[in-house]
Amino acid sequence: MKLSSKYLFSLAALLGSTYVYADSYTKEVFTVKITNDKLYTVEGSTCDIEMQTFKGTASGQYFNGQTKQNSSTVYKKFKDGHTESRARYILSGQSKNGQCNIFIEDNGNYKEGQSIVTKPTIITNCQDLAWLQTADIQGRVESSGNGQTIQFMWNESNKISYPTVKRPDSSKNYSKEIFTFDINVGQSDGVFGRDNAMANMISFTCSSNTSSFRGKGLDTFVDTRLQFQGQVQTLSARYILQGKDDEGRDCKVYIENNGIDQGTMITEPFIITDNPKWAWIETAPLHGTTSMNAGFKIHLWSVNDPSLWNNPQPNNNNNNNNNNNNNYNNNYNNNNNNNNYNNNNNYNNNNNNNNNNYNNNNNNNNNNNQCPSSITSKGYQCCSSSNCEVVYTDGDGEWGVENNNWCGCIKKPISNASDPNTCNPGVKAQGYDCCSSCGPTIYTDKDGKWGVENNNWCGLPTYC
Repeated sequence: MKLSSKYLFSLAALLGSTYVYADSYTKEVFTVKITNDKLYTVEGSTCDIEMQTFKGTASGQYFNGQTKQNSSTVYKKFKDGHTESRARYILSGQSKNGQCNIFIEDNGNYKEGQSIVTKPTIITNCQDLAWLQTADIQGRVESSGNGQTIQFMWNESNKISYPTVKRPDSSKNYSKEIFTFDINVGQSDGVFGRDNAMANMISFTCSSNTSSFRGKGLDTFVDTRLQFQGQVQTLSARYILQGKDDEGRDCKVYIENNGIDQGTMITEPFIITDNPKWAWIETAPLHGTTSMNAGFKIHLWSVNDPSLWNNPQPNNNNNNNNNNNNNYNNNYNNNNNNNNYNNNNNYNNNNNNNNNNYNNNNNNNNNNNQCPSSITSKGYQCCSSSNCEVVYTDGDGEWGVENNNWCGCIKKPISNASDPNTCNPGVKAQGYDCCSSCGPTIYTDKDGKWGVENNNWCGLPTYC
């Protein structure tokens, strides 16, 4: 009797110790032999990080070659006993048609004692191997001295879809800046495949020079950009800094900055640190933005909730991690989309829409009647000046309730002007129209944040 691969996967999950290879993966594509190089570690509260750089060679019926520079695997060893691994590298070599390259992002999820089985995302400019991009491939990993051997097996009867993009969360008020990093961009190495699929590995160095943390990156790191037909470009930058916090404590921080780049880069970082004071960051909601005012900088934010850092409750289970070793969703969110850079290393100066400081004067409005009724009816005062004629926003550039005041109101008489696109000069100077009509109240889009949407600037008043 021939058992289905689905049954075998389920059986392996029930047994919980040894993985049973699915019998549908019967044809070897090639084997990659890896030799470990430099290892960097961070021991966190919820997870330990191992970043392993490596070199390797590929051999097989379809392709023979070797890894290019900046190849690495990150192992996230969670305290609940499961491990997530993600290797990223480019193979350069020969297919039957000649010289070409293959990009591989190889994803694993397993528990101690289980065999390591991976699910790769592949992009290649080998014309005769373009089918690999949608082929159902499985990686079978074996330790081999100072390295590993990965046998890539093909299920010829099945095809898969391209990964879909996971967009960073933008629903919360990310107003507490926790880290700022200075970034120096280096060389890039890309693979452009069929269906406009693209992988671009951009090298960079990093440092931090703020009052809360001063440190340097331990090596040259990589931001991996991926893009598939009809989808936005994703980014995923992985890096480790070592330095001192504001109390002089030696510490390390691992950042995996995953996001999207639509001209403006926004991310949802994953952070692990060995600093006990920052343990709360590992389970806090996080958000990333960029700026170009004084060199290229990465800004990482959390919500301004003191309960997070006063009473941190480390969670040994990362909500974004699926513990099932056997269920590999094709949406591997290569979207580790840590779009910290533009494909051509050009950066859009409009990236910092969410973090501009628009006057941080905490003036209390003592006259509720000078605020729009929609605000006073909720029991809040306007936190703008007493005449409430200018928009007040706090330092994170988002309006809402802060210190029992409502940030973002405006009370300005309507003139007889008829042009609905007459905007605040600061907005017009950036090339945007206001998306409100002339009126006494501020316009905001549905998510309650101001910024660029549909090439309009939402959330600033229209002066008519």
